[in-house]
Amino acid sequence: MNESSLDAELEVPRPWWRRAILALLRVPLYYKILLANAVLVGAGIFVGGRVASAYFESRTEVSLFELIAILALVGVAISLVINAAILRLALQPLADLERTAERVHRGEFTARAGISPLADRDLERVIRTQNEMLDALTHYRNRLRDITARAQNAAEEERKRIARELHDDTAQALAAILIRLRLLERATSEDARDQLLRDVRGQVSETLEGVRRFARGLRPPALDDLGLVAAVANHARGLEQAGGLEVTVDADQYDGANLSPEAELTVYRNIQEALSNVLRHANATKAWITLRREGDHVVAVVEDNGRGFSPEAVERSGAGLGIFGMRERAEYIDGEVRIESRPGKGTRVTIRVPIER
Repeated sequence: MNESSLDAELEVPRPWWRRAILALLRVPLYYKILLANAVLVGAGIFVGGRVASAYFESRTEVSLFELIAILALVGVAISLVINAAILRLALQPLADLERTAERVHRGEFTARAGISPLADRDLERVIRTQNEMLDALTHYRNRLRDITARAQNAAEEERKRIARELHDDTAQALAAILIRLRLLERATSEDARDQLLRDVRGQVSETLEGVRRFARGLRPPALDDLGLVAAVANHARGLEQAGGLEVTVDADQYDGANLSPEAELTVYRNIQEALSNVLRHANATKAWITLRREGDHVVAVVEDNGRGFSPEAVERSGAGLGIFGMRERAEYIDGEVRIESRPGKGTRVTIRVPIER
């Protein structure tokens, strides 16, 4: 039974005795058992008194000890039956929770536990909490599936781009060099050979620069050779040269923190993603990057003067895969990413990662 059907059922008028039974069943388990045993003790005293009175009046041949033993056995049996029934009814919602967990474990990720009319407030809260956790996990799983698909598409597009550039630029350039080398072999005059050698040298230089450009696009050499600050500054200069965005880098308080290679790459890629979002969505003219050390962490902040947005609304809509990827990348190294923005107020992205000890 789901919650909506239960609500619809609860709206139907019921007799007072049924409402009383449902209210009694929703009493916490501790009080159910306490109340049931109190009723049993009271009923036992009443019945025992009546039986004892009848015994002394009738003067039957049954001894008093036998009578007490019979009453005790009957009382224990009734108590066991009633307590077992109460526990079975009270623990039924827990059995439903267990079955729901087993269904989810088998791969039925849409399974949810219904709100049982037998559940007390504590159990109802547990059921709602589990359903909310399952909803969050389903949402998280869908986001992971989306970002995985996006990463696969991006990787495939990158392969296509590199293959196209290698074919159109590098392969064509090497083919041109081969043609010039054949012409060089057949050249008869020294002036022609010198000219062909100059052409080949220039073509090799251009091809080498193209290969270096491909390598820089795949991984910035400044990150390995000069460190995080230089790589970030180099990327900022590239954005400024492309035009449309003025980027200021402040790393005076960074002091060369000992970040692991994974942490440096995470900070760099997240700064890249944040600046890419500024260019694509913020309609900003200026951006500021701050790198500093705070205790055992490095903090990178990317701010802009753009139009801003609502991070909560973007994440609820499922459109913020870039933000989701930044957070996943940071959490992989025990870091965090915080997004602060409001429409018309710009955006502030704070990246915080631990320093390697």
